[in-house]
Amino acid sequence: MANRDFRAPDLPPVPSPVKDPPTAQNWLWRHHNDSVNNYLSKPDEFDPYPVPPLTDPVTSDNPLKVDLVDSVRSPYSYLVVDRLAYLQSNFNCTVDIHVIFPVAVNSPGTAGSVHPDHGDNKMGEPEGGFKEGGRWYKWADACVDCERQAHYNGIPFAWANPDPVTQNHYPFLDTNKDYGKVPQLDDQPWISWMVRLANAADYHGKSLEFLLYTGPLIWGGQSDFWPADIPEAIKKTGLDYDELISEIKADPAKFDAQWQKAQKMAQESGHGGVPNMIFNGEPHFGQDRFGQLFTRLVQSGLTRRDTPIHPIVPKPRRFPDYDKEVQYAKEDLAKRSQ
Repeated sequence: MANRDFRAPDLPPVPSPVKDPPTAQNWLWRHHNDSVNNYLSKPDEFDPYPVPPLTDPVTSDNPLKVDLVDSVRSPYSYLVVDRLAYLQSNFNCTVDIHVIFPVAVNSPGTAGSVHPDHGDNKMGEPEGGFKEGGRWYKWADACVDCERQAHYNGIPFAWANPDPVTQNHYPFLDTNKDYGKVPQLDDQPWISWMVRLANAADYHGKSLEFLLYTGPLIWGGQSDFWPADIPEAIKKTGLDYDELISEIKADPAKFDAQWQKAQKMAQESGHGGVPNMIFNGEPHFGQDRFGQLFTRLVQSGLTRRDTPIHPIVPKPRRFPDYDKEVQYAKEDLAKRSQ
């Protein structure tokens, strides 16, 4: 049995993770405006899938690069990690992982709550109606979809307990006036600790290993109290847990700079959700966008490695067929050339 008396160590305060407004020049809006204008003016010439021209062959010395903006609180982030690990291990593509604070603590009390905005209406009773504008469908959809996606991808799944972010979930009733509210970071027992550990692992080049070993504890049912098993998971990455904690206490700004830089990266892509897989500035949001990301990589010259690199994982159940994607890319290129 896990040690349920385990507590995260006291760490220096975290600077406010509230995001600045994204620039109007972010990738999504810039390309959205270009797409609309080009489509309206030249519909016959409009190409919805522009691909940058290749400059040099993609090799182990000149790999493609994907940045993953991730959250340890996101089950969807957990569900895509094995595919990203397999991608990096077997193809000439590096995956740089950047863990940020969840939206729930970026905007406490409002954002991050996917629950119905009930106002004076009853919770859990659709016939009673929901406050206009509330995402009444999102909570039930996420609960069902996460388990469905995990089963579809052949990935063990269990809901995180405890939740990495303390949030008022129960009772799911209109009598709970604090439903969905999130305590301030100072009152959060786990999330700052985990984000800083992830950033420290990233700083030492072990971010992918960090997710591979901690994700199944939080979201895969491998622990009956996952916080107590985190130090051992850190050890599996090749890092020393106590040394990381000492480093964070000695220079927290060095590691806070990791998530601050990642938040800016996400803003520049134009998407604030996770997992956000960014390639050439273009966001691919959600674990179910991995196939489209893979297509983009193939269009940009993705090649297989001669020998897999660490960390090595089994081939995921739902991994794109590389040879077919190469053929599709050739066919698309031929059509564009006509």
